[in-house]
Amino acid sequence: MAINIVDVEEVLRQQPHPLTLVNLEALNPAREPYRAILLQPTGTVEANDVRVGHADPALGHALCSGFLSSAVQSHSDLAVAPEYCVPWSVVQEIVEGRFRPPQGAIWVLGCESISPANFQALVQHYNAAGACVFHHEPLDARQAGQRRYVDPLLYVFWAQNQAGQPVLFLLAQLKTVACRDYRDVEQTSLCLGKTVYAFNRGINTMSLVSIICSDAFNFTEHIDAIHTNCLLIHIQLNPKPAHTDYAAYRTRLCSVGTNSHVELLCLNWAKNIQEAKGTGKYSDWNNIAGSAWYAPPGKFSADDGLIDSLHRGGLYYCLLAQRWHSFFLNYEGQIIQLQKQKLLFHGEQALAPKNFVAVEDRWSWNPGSNSWDPGAVANDGFADALTDYHAIAEHLELASQASPLAVERAIEILMGPRGNPASWYTVKELDAVHLDKDEESIRRVTVHQDPDLTRPGSAYRFQRLQRAHDAIRLAESDVPWPPPVRDLADGFKLSWKHKSPHHNVEPNAGGRGPASLVYLSDQANNSVVESTHQKLSKAIITHAINEACEAGKSGEELSDAVVRAQDRLCVVFRRDNRYGARGPEGTNLIDTPASASPVDFSEDRS
Repeated sequence: MAINIVDVEEVLRQQPHPLTLVNLEALNPAREPYRAILLQPTGTVEANDVRVGHADPALGHALCSGFLSSAVQSHSDLAVAPEYCVPWSVVQEIVEGRFRPPQGAIWVLGCESISPANFQALVQHYNAAGACVFHHEPLDARQAGQRRYVDPLLYVFWAQNQAGQPVLFLLAQLKTVACRDYRDVEQTSLCLGKTVYAFNRGINTMSLVSIICSDAFNFTEHIDAIHTNCLLIHIQLNPKPAHTDYAAYRTRLCSVGTNSHVELLCLNWAKNIQEAKGTGKYSDWNNIAGSAWYAPPGKFSADDGLIDSLHRGGLYYCLLAQRWHSFFLNYEGQIIQLQKQKLLFHGEQALAPKNFVAVEDRWSWNPGSNSWDPGAVANDGFADALTDYHAIAEHLELASQASPLAVERAIEILMGPRGNPASWYTVKELDAVHLDKDEESIRRVTVHQDPDLTRPGSAYRFQRLQRAHDAIRLAESDVPWPPPVRDLADGFKLSWKHKSPHHNVEPNAGGRGPASLVYLSDQANNSVVESTHQKLSKAIITHAINEACEAGKSGEELSDAVVRAQDRLCVVFRRDNRYGARGPEGTNLIDTPASASPVDFSEDRS
């Protein structure tokens, strides 16, 4: 079914009593940031041919009314709740005046399903009561008579009448494409709409457009037309939000919108949702949340301090195709309040701040008090992932508390960095920061949010953790350590610091300082060992030369600094159940066991 994109301003003008849109602060092209508040609900859903929504109506009402209460109290400019989430009892409270958006704010609320007849009756009742104006596109008569429910996204915002008086406006946008599930529930039960509404479209203005879950199937063809100067919102109740069918429009957006002022907010339910099956039975979705805010390359500076700070607040940074920035919400149930940089503003864009987003507050659900508790600490799951890796658990958890990115880099060296020799550690080149291409799956070891161990990101993370665990055990094994790094035989821990970006281990004893250790395990032939060593050696030499030159060294001092820098590099591998090591030239020990005492004919180059 074709999608029609209709301007909200035109809808307002065509009302029996014409209205105008109150300026929306989130779409105001000014340097000042705006405040966004997002609901990522948890719990149990009911999803069948009769209704879709919270299986526990009282819990659903408490979750959503608490969310809107926070939106009002925080004077948020944008509030978003995902698909099939907000009960109509909460909408009733909005109309009655218990919750009202501030002037200039907009609420984007995915509502629970409702039958076509009840929906039309409710709209008629609200319009007759006069507390608001409620608008929706005409329902298809045949579908309305045959189908069980509609899936509405409800915009709540303020308009003005011709006398300049505020008018609360409720605009319902209906899902246009049924999702595909093994029971074809929506295919047989959902009454579809045809219209997607656009706010504030025009030259040099910011627009806002939203789609509902499987609307994504038919939206790729519209990306070229709407992406310029646009905040696109995608609300979902989706156990597989990264499925290629749902992600196709994002692929197109990354392709055409890289140099545009455009952002995408995808908001889903929390991880590990249960589905009520009746007679007290439930099925576990074992799902991810996958909620994320995406932006093109020029919108964020990718600064380490910002990325680590966001991580501690429950926003996890990754890179999508075309180096688009992705900020994933912690997968647990939560309300999160953000300070957001504007999509664009008039004047010199080169001077625009590149911090993009900041976490202001976070709420977690307290089932005991049946309310949201502010100040919640986000659990990235890293400590849980380390429980089976005792040898590295304590020191990596402490290192992650200081800097999650430092942990990613330390393990990246251990695996053999894949980026450019001199710049592999920059955020844009870190292999772990890039999402898996097949499923947009997070690969960062410090972001362990995925309950599904079969997803590509999970396999990637556990491979790296296992390699790190095995590497720590090298100190207890017969490794033929080259003399300049023999202190590693007494034990070491993984560590990374900006001042020595190509080093990743800190010896437990001795005064030789940090070293670079690559452990290729059984997965490398001689060519791979040599190329890995040469790559890191080149990086280390370049860094040593730069440091020596900055210190005013030259001649023999410069040469000595280069030689000593290479000494602290070792590539360890295993072949035929025997360890080998590639160290500095002249210390390539493949067959000599660590228990032997090779003659160190070199000077002490520590």
